[in-house]
Amino acid sequence: MINKYLSVIAIERTLDGGEVEVLPLKPGVNLLVGAPNTGKTKWLQMLDHLLGDQDSFDQVFLEDLVRKYESTAAILQVGDDEIRVERRWKTPGSKTKVYVDDVEMSAKDFQHYLMELLEIPLLHFPKGNPMSGQTWPELSFRMLLRHMHHQQRFWSGLVDQQPEGEQLACLMQFLGLAENVYNDSYGKLVQLKLDLEKLKARREQFGRTLLQLSKGAVSTSDEATSLTIEAVERAEQSLEEQQQALLARRAQAITDASSKAFALDNHKIVTRLTEARAALVRLRTDLALKRELNAGRISDIEQYRNDLVTELERLDRTLAAGSVLADLKITHCPACDRAVEPVIGDDESCHLCHRLLPDEPPEETQGVLRIEFEQTRLKAEVKEADQLLNSLHAEQKEIISEWDASTEQIATADTKLKPAREAVAGLVSEEVSSIDVAMGSLNEKQSQLSRVRGAVELSQQLSQEIAEKENDLAPLQSSVDQLAAKADFDLAEERLESGLGEYLRRISELKPESWRHSLPRVSLTRSSFSIKIGQKKWSAALGATDTLFLIMSYHYGLLTLSPYSDCHYPGFAIIDLPGDFLGDDIEDKENFIVQPFIELLRTEEFQGAQVIFTGASFKGLEGAHRIQLETPYVE
Repeated sequence: MINKYLSVIAIERTLDGGEVEVLPLKPGVNLLVGAPNTGKTKWLQMLDHLLGDQDSFDQVFLEDLVRKYESTAAILQVGDDEIRVERRWKTPGSKTKVYVDDVEMSAKDFQHYLMELLEIPLLHFPKGNPMSGQTWPELSFRMLLRHMHHQQRFWSGLVDQQPEGEQLACLMQFLGLAENVYNDSYGKLVQLKLDLEKLKARREQFGRTLLQLSKGAVSTSDEATSLTIEAVERAEQSLEEQQQALLARRAQAITDASSKAFALDNHKIVTRLTEARAALVRLRTDLALKRELNAGRISDIEQYRNDLVTELERLDRTLAAGSVLADLKITHCPACDRAVEPVIGDDESCHLCHRLLPDEPPEETQGVLRIEFEQTRLKAEVKEADQLLNSLHAEQKEIISEWDASTEQIATADTKLKPAREAVAGLVSEEVSSIDVAMGSLNEKQSQLSRVRGAVELSQQLSQEIAEKENDLAPLQSSVDQLAAKADFDLAEERLESGLGEYLRRISELKPESWRHSLPRVSLTRSSFSIKIGQKKWSAALGATDTLFLIMSYHYGLLTLSPYSDCHYPGFAIIDLPGDFLGDDIEDKENFIVQPFIELLRTEEFQGAQVIFTGASFKGLEGAHRIQLETPYVE
């Protein structure tokens, strides 16, 4: 046997009183036989819950079962390994836990563990369109189990209530295709294509916005071709030249007005006053900065001094507490609580332990010395901090005095310059105002150009990212194509189709005309799976009984995949047949649908595989392990 098969040796459930009920099973075909309400389906549901259900027992089963039992367990055979799996919902904190050989783990971790034992690769798959942008979920053991366990209530489809994308992923896993189709490279390729689409859409939208933003800031000829950094730089240079020309005009206008308003001597006086005022403004600005920095230093030193004082107070309290506690003596033995009296005349030994006293000072004395040393050091640092604070406060006072003096001098200069300003303002106000308006317009254009430059740089960055991703796309696509080439869809179709047809041919031999249609045709691609009868989908072509035959052939077909080394079906199936399968007292009429499974699992390559059937009779069916259930487990 190349692949590892999964089988159940026994299912156990422990009653609230401690008694254990056991359902023994064997490799091969197992028949759970009994009238309605004898617990066939409940046993299988409990097994299903044991196999990694993430819900707790009380979320899955009715309250009477929750009260009646305290735990369930199963002994599983996985290849050569035997493990015991248990769920204990009445143990605090264990409702959703799984115990594997008494080792606690989460239901998800148990699924990973089981897939590792079965050597089924753990991977992720796309739900629906891979390019939808949705996160790829994990292809879990519970998803696979829905193909292996056909519950009694779901006989309308191959795998009822499972989305098509998930169903396809499970089938690809069983057929050994998933690891080549849903590989890491494919996931990266899909993500890369999504990122490329987003970047291109963003660049296109950005380009339209950029053209609107650049109107009036970049020349029409540049706009007509494409917005580049070079075009923006030419526009910025043109603006700079215009600004310099306006500044020169403004300075010349003020100079001409000054010459007209004052005689030469007065003009020199105004110039000296203006220069002196500018120097005073610079001085006051420097003083304001020094005042702010000095205030910060003062704040830091004050905080440091406060911390030192706090530490000193803490040491004072420690010293005081030590002096109080030092007088406490041992007067009674800690073992027998009798009074201990010192031996008179023996001052060299401890009166309690009778060992010689050390020559060095006691530990508590050393502690006091250390505390006093720390106090001395801290007091010195407080004194140093006080001296530094006094120096900083004096410096701050001097800076404030200089700042006040410079402010007064600036006010005096403004008073002297006021007549000259008024005289010049009357001559230059109109021309200078028009120049200032033009300068404001140029400044706004310059701001707009700065925004355009940033936008153009971002657009170029987007183009660079797109180019880099497109360069990464080719080798990744090649890697995906190489892996996809290993996924032989034709061979997979042929294998599954052969299993379906083999089963239907065999039941027709056992019961002539039980299958009166053409054999199913399987179609499988990376994105779809279908089974057709003739030209129609099987669900549209078949009635109720024929649907059941096809579903049985599907389970048979999956089982036939088990021996293939490149497939990942674990040779295990649970088929909970519907009670009204043939609509009347069936007795042995259901035997022919089970017989092909018995014959298949008898062969050497299927040793270790297991199928569990439920039914009302299976009378006279040989070659299977029969378990008769007679007593109802739930009233």
